[in-house]
Amino acid sequence: MRESERLRCLKLRTKLLCSLQKFLEVNKPLPIPVETKDCHRWSPPPVDVLKINSDGAFHEKEKTGAWGFVVRDSDGHGVLAGSGYLPAVHDALSAEGEACLAALKIAMEAGISRVIIEADSTNLLSAIQTASFDQAPGSLIFREIQEFLSLHFVSVKFSFVPRSCNRGAHELAQAGFDRDPGQPFIWFDPLPSF
Repeated sequence: MRESERLRCLKLRTKLLCSLQKFLEVNKPLPIPVETKDCHRWSPPPVDVLKINSDGAFHEKEKTGAWGFVVRDSDGHGVLAGSGYLPAVHDALSAEGEACLAALKIAMEAGISRVIIEADSTNLLSAIQTASFDQAPGSLIFREIQEFLSLHFVSVKFSFVPRSCNRGAHELAQAGFDRDPGQPFIWFDPLPSF
């Protein structure tokens, strides 16, 4: 490639990136309120809403991860659950994001549109709702979650809970390490007795 063509491509790329950044600034999703709870056990959602508990797991040395989630109704009955392996993930926050995204995709496919998402990662909740993690390795995951929420969900609320209230999702994430890459396992109602 000639130097003039390379320069022209670089200018065009810069112009496109500036346009994209302006577009993203104008079309930022509105922050979703986060509720913080001090709980010792899981609490049910309102009758017309389903609660998604998601969690990610990460092995630093191998740079691998896993995810898990549970969707429950107002009676505490499991509606959906899932577990999967991430053969390559940059950090723990990215694994948390992948867990949330997997849960949202399956929930949307099941026709669920009113949710409360509970997670034991305040960084994940911040990354989804603000621009504070836009330069983080998982920023594309967080943007995809934002877009997915705006396109497919009518009502969304986020809530931070300690791990003691997110134990089911945590255990499914740990079990995800035993799954084959690209072969997540999704349970539909009725769920197994885990």
